[in-house]
Amino acid sequence: MSLLSKMLGIGRNEHYDRGIRLFDQGMYLEAIEAFRRVTATDGRRSDPLNERLAAFYTAESYSHLGHDALKSGHWSTAAECFSAALQIHPNYADLHFHLASAQRYSGHLEAALNSLNSAISINPRFARAHLSRGVVQYELKEYASSLHSIHQAVELEPGFQCEAMAQFNAHNDAGEHERALRQLELVCHTEIDDILFHYKLADDLYRRALYSEAIQEYQKALTLNPEYADIRNHMGMAFQVQGLLTEAIAEFEHALAINPRFSEAMVNLGTAYQENGDVAQAAQMYSRVLAIEPDNPVALAGIATARREAA
Repeated sequence: MSLLSKMLGIGRNEHYDRGIRLFDQGMYLEAIEAFRRVTATDGRRSDPLNERLAAFYTAESYSHLGHDALKSGHWSTAAECFSAALQIHPNYADLHFHLASAQRYSGHLEAALNSLNSAISINPRFARAHLSRGVVQYELKEYASSLHSIHQAVELEPGFQCEAMAQFNAHNDAGEHERALRQLELVCHTEIDDILFHYKLADDLYRRALYSEAIQEYQKALTLNPEYADIRNHMGMAFQVQGLLTEAIAEFEHALAINPRFSEAMVNLGTAYQENGDVAQAAQMYSRVLAIEPDNPVALAGIATARREAA
């Protein structure tokens, strides 16, 4: 059993345990209801850590529901789900990004722009968010700002410099804004398919416990662009679960060099340090997480464990 599993494993509370089982089965609405019941059992307060863990997985459940709603074109439902997740995880750039997608498809362009600005403020190297901000600004006819955002996106992700982008530039230079916007939409959907293919395949292999094969696919994605914090973080997780802690630590550190406020990578780095016997470094990393997310359940559990080990 991994250190993270020991810290957050089931057996803490009957409602929490049920919620985790439902979550693992993809029954997210039912999981949310189970986690809600963790906060009060027979009129008595539950353990504070149980409540934080339940909140963490509630947010994850809402995020999954939001993605399902996006795929099926239920934009308002998706926006509600991502907003609910953000009430718990306000510093997750991806949640702001996906909320922006739902808002934009609903026709709420100003709200989408605000959400994308939030995503970029959390992760300034979030290339997709810069590109999407450029699209929204173009729709709002803020052409100078849009071109600046698109330029930033291309600098961060050279894969955006594709044929559709060339067509966008040509139509924009000719003042053909509707045509330009259609080409920009194509960039959003086709810009880095090879990277996404390897990334998604790697995640699927990871879920099936084929960790060595997953690492190979993560490495293929990073060969195309090495500056993806999410991919670095996931590859670190694949190394960590195999006990390859030196390699895992290197990937988590690289992810944080790309995005210093990437709390998930901080948590993972903390657990890797702890498994490697570096208790002081682990506690320091958990403290960094808590400075950003004071209620992060993994960091709270981790720092308590690290302090006990240090004592």
